[in-house]
Amino acid sequence: MRLKTTLRKLKHEKKAAVVVFITFLFVSLGVNFTLAGVGSVTKAVSDFTRIGNVEFIVQGVNVENLTRFGEVVNYLYFNESRVEFNGKEYTALIGYGRFDVPKVQSSPEGVYVLAFPEAKRGDKIQINGKTYTVLGSYYYLMGEPIVLTREKGSSLYVFMRCNDTEALSNFLMKHAKVVYFTVYRKGQAPYMDTMRSVENFAMSFFYLLLGASLLIIVLISLTHVRGNTREVGILKALGLPDSFVSFLFIGDYLFIALLAYLIGIPLGIWLGYAYMNSHFMPLKPNYTYPLGWDVLIVLIIALILSLPYVYVSRLKPIEALRFTPKKSSSLRFFLVFFMVFLASSSAYFGIRGIENYLSFNYPFNLWAWGSPSKITGLPGEKAGYLSGQEVNGITTEIYFLNYTSSFEKTLIAGRWFKKPDEAVIEFGVAKKLGLKVGDTVRVRLLGEVRTYRVAGISYMNFYDGRAIFLPKVSFVPDEEVFLKVSNPEEWKERLTAQGLKAITVEDLKRQTENNLKLFKTAVYSVMVVIFLISLFALFALVYLDIEGSEKVYATLKAIGIPNSHVWRGLLKKAVPSLVTGSLLALPISLKLGEYIGDMVVPAKLGPSDIVKVLPPLTGFYALYAVFLVVITNRVFNRLDVIKALRS
Repeated sequence: MRLKTTLRKLKHEKKAAVVVFITFLFVSLGVNFTLAGVGSVTKAVSDFTRIGNVEFIVQGVNVENLTRFGEVVNYLYFNESRVEFNGKEYTALIGYGRFDVPKVQSSPEGVYVLAFPEAKRGDKIQINGKTYTVLGSYYYLMGEPIVLTREKGSSLYVFMRCNDTEALSNFLMKHAKVVYFTVYRKGQAPYMDTMRSVENFAMSFFYLLLGASLLIIVLISLTHVRGNTREVGILKALGLPDSFVSFLFIGDYLFIALLAYLIGIPLGIWLGYAYMNSHFMPLKPNYTYPLGWDVLIVLIIALILSLPYVYVSRLKPIEALRFTPKKSSSLRFFLVFFMVFLASSSAYFGIRGIENYLSFNYPFNLWAWGSPSKITGLPGEKAGYLSGQEVNGITTEIYFLNYTSSFEKTLIAGRWFKKPDEAVIEFGVAKKLGLKVGDTVRVRLLGEVRTYRVAGISYMNFYDGRAIFLPKVSFVPDEEVFLKVSNPEEWKERLTAQGLKAITVEDLKRQTENNLKLFKTAVYSVMVVIFLISLFALFALVYLDIEGSEKVYATLKAIGIPNSHVWRGLLKKAVPSLVTGSLLALPISLKLGEYIGDMVVPAKLGPSDIVKVLPPLTGFYALYAVFLVVITNRVFNRLDVIKALRS
């Protein structure tokens, strides 16, 4: 009975219902699209860490030397080389190997590829002038593509289930040259903290979007109930219980909101997985991840939209029957604009803080890496390198440099290290861990924990500002070189011809700009959705305000009061609320944006960033004002005077 009555009531409130439906559909699509992508990557990493706990790349040992430390799950004897596919060249790890997960190994019939989403089964690829058929393409947690051939390379990649990581690390220090070494502990990869930061960064925008949407829906619901105060009083005077009255005047919005959100769940999840599989890697769905969040969000929606029950239960029939509709409250406009600008400005400042942090004032203009034997004969400053290590529990990468280094120019505090137990940390590590010069840090190096004193802090942004510089050690060879040359592009071509990887600072800038485009696309998309939701909210507030006071507005229209009288009255309330709400939101969103940016890199923001957004605000003010006039004219023109005065 209640549901049937509510559905019949919805037929008379189509416009407001459409606004609520679209708003929650936007929220559901955005949240579930993101949750689907994040959940699929999380599942892939989680599944990977269950089958092993140590991953490394070494030179000088064989798989047979490692079996006494545990079970080798995956291995590859490889050389790094170029692969040609569809007219493009890719750098890949090419060699002989066997992977228990996924179940593939080198075959004389063709090649299997891993972490190479561009190549599909049946495609043709070229390696050193030979053409191979791709027998299968699989997802794998590796930064570079892997191609399984029949030829053994000089480097050995191993993923294994190790019984004694300390004994293994000691063995490798004595008998091998270690290029890469990572320990997975308790089912978590050491760099999961970085992935978690990126996940939180992406989700923070949708938290802002969700918060803005929920506040707007609460205001719309309250406006709707207050506009029907007399009807509520009549029903209560007839003896109908508060629960029925509340369901009748609130249940319609609750029904539409939940329906829209539920419809958006499967569509958002499907879009998220389709996007990931088409643009990144073939990943397995992880439905429990988004659905777990969806259950919580649906409960929050139901709770918030049920809060007007308090208003209905406390309303006395006599007061309701005497109720005189009031004009739209400035507070409602203020809350809408404050939340909209808080959410959108926080998203903007989040990406702005990342842009401010990035600096390319490096002591080099060409960076090359590759085989230690080739690096040795080059000029420039040479360094050893290890990734996947930890400093005080957070993932980092380590550069092993000399006691006299050009990187001393990058210091913003302290001095360069002078002793074996001293370290220089990047600004991101210092900010995240609250470290200063003179503090000590615990570095997990090849599974062994060592203590270093912080001698200096650098502004370099290797690994998003989370790298650490240590004195050179014998078991990590020099495989990187930093050069300062007058013709970096020519040097780059020369080093590439020698089989090394090389990149100029200009290349780094372009890569960074491309990576930022991904973040900016997400940020600006959320800002556009928030802007659209705010327009729906303005329409709903104006529509419900006129609907709730339709006799007053019908009388004005009947005696010939022009539309300008109505929209000028609304502008007098909306524009001051718009300006005040946006300006008050800016300093708060600056801090919130810095917090969001810090999830990825040590973001830098200041008062000057607020000043830069002030000119564009005038454009937004004009757009909101024009939209308010347009929708007011539309709603007022469509008001049926005779019907309103007879009701």
